Amino acid sequence: MLGDVVELSVVVRDLEAAVERFTRLFGLTVHRRGESKEFGFKNAILPTGIGHIELLEPTDPTKAVGRFLARHGEGVYLVGFEVQDIPAGVAQLRARGARVDHPRPDIAWVHPRDAHGVFVELRTRERYDG
Repeated sequence: MLGDVVELSVVVRDLEAAVERFTRLFGLTVHRRGESKEFGFKNAILPTGIGHIELLEPTDPTKAVGRFLARHGEGVYLVGFEVQDIPAGVAQLRARGARVDHPRPDIAWVHPRDAHGVFVELRTRERYDG
């Protein structure tokens, strides 16, 4: 069911400092930046080949990313796997007892309590050429 790891999301205290470090140390470049008021974070996407690293800085301490930083400090928050048939993957996981949020046809999330504290994301592979 799970394919390649195509996303690794890392929660950071200071997005600008993290971008500087990841670009300087690892030679990565920023593909795009964004902000989600709904989920309470600013982010930067840094392609790594077949996938990307997403750096997340909380903007709202009451939302999940902010709570993660308060409880755990900086670190890996989410691992995203490429899945060819996301609805079928969701059905399999739910049949096995996992709590899965499936808000759109192209993405789903397994609750961290069912994956030892990390969000697992089922997703399609992103393109970085445009």
